[in-house]
Amino acid sequence: MGVSAIATVLAVVTVAAGPAVVRPAVATTDVPAVVGVAASCGWRQTASELHDVLARATDAAGVRLRESLAAAGAGSAGFLDGCVTGGDRRGGGLPDDGCERPFFPRADWLWDPVPAGATLDPESSAMTAELASGDHILNTGEFGVTLVDADEITTSTPRSAVSLSADWGPDPLAGLTVPVPASLRIPPGSDGHVAIADAATDTVVNLWVARKSGDGLAANWGAATALGGDGREHDGSSTGAGIARYAAVVRASEIADGHIPHALFFSTNMVKPDEVRYPATKTDGSNMDGAGSPIPEGARVQLDPGVDVDAIPGISDGEKTIAKTLQTYGAYVGDNGGARMAFIAEYAPDSDAYAQAGLSGDFVALGAIPWERLQVLSDWSGGTAATPGDETPTTSTGCTR
Repeated sequence: MGVSAIATVLAVVTVAAGPAVVRPAVATTDVPAVVGVAASCGWRQTASELHDVLARATDAAGVRLRESLAAAGAGSAGFLDGCVTGGDRRGGGLPDDGCERPFFPRADWLWDPVPAGATLDPESSAMTAELASGDHILNTGEFGVTLVDADEITTSTPRSAVSLSADWGPDPLAGLTVPVPASLRIPPGSDGHVAIADAATDTVVNLWVARKSGDGLAANWGAATALGGDGREHDGSSTGAGIARYAAVVRASEIADGHIPHALFFSTNMVKPDEVRYPATKTDGSNMDGAGSPIPEGARVQLDPGVDVDAIPGISDGEKTIAKTLQTYGAYVGDNGGARMAFIAEYAPDSDAYAQAGLSGDFVALGAIPWERLQVLSDWSGGTAATPGDETPTTSTGCTR
């Protein structure tokens, strides 16, 4: 474990335990790189694992660090109650085993596969006939989203307030200081999507039309959601549906792995006005294309599980990964957009993961997927589970594969 990771833990312990308890950050050579952040616990999982590792430390620095962690509660009974443990967050990707929810752990809508026996919307055939027409793309470039994962933030990461220019009500980011890595690159398209996860404050800041402002950021609008919450926005917004911009994104690391362990997000030009379905908290629906059977924001679609994806002629590896994800987890209508279906992907200009999987370009055509085999669920769970109320967030149900 590097000095920056230790410093990150100490910074959070300072908040929890008070400055009188915590000594200055120090390096110790006896600490292996075994600590991963579980977002559902904020800083506690990291602190607990580091406390256990330091039981073997013999140098004074390691002993002092373990004492500081213990003073903040690490190692005590009940310290990890409610935490999701295990997993590895190398490179900001999702866990290798798929059984940890590394962010938004209360978002069953995001992490749970489409249940067997899910019922379809009575208008499913009409809506999917409309969705099947037109273009189907993956936005990897101009209209992708920059993701900053919690393990990319250290105590040396600059922080600043984010000023919002839209006059749409009380500032949803008031009082927040947001970590902004110096290396942050904003997608060049007009939407400027950026989402930053901060374990120190258990917050994800989701921004729309973000731009650099001095050493920090400004944006047209945005929202803050709990990193350990359900990924839905109630104060401010970063998407038309109020689904956090950090959620349901196709990550470059997932394409490289050939596996996406969560539902996806897409925009469409046939959003039904005035209807909102969970997990959406609102809608900007306008049915821009004048479709006869528009689809409401928050609706969940699934690719027919009976499709033999591997047998589709000419399908790329990347399209296979997306198609199989649509069969297992589906996708949610989340925004108005210019395409019939445009899926949102991580903006990763330095990665070749998309190109290696046959997904080259900013607006990648997904023409091999049989869109006529889509179906629309009756609600987020296909009628198999109650829709959670805003005051009763969903809870983690375990492994997602």
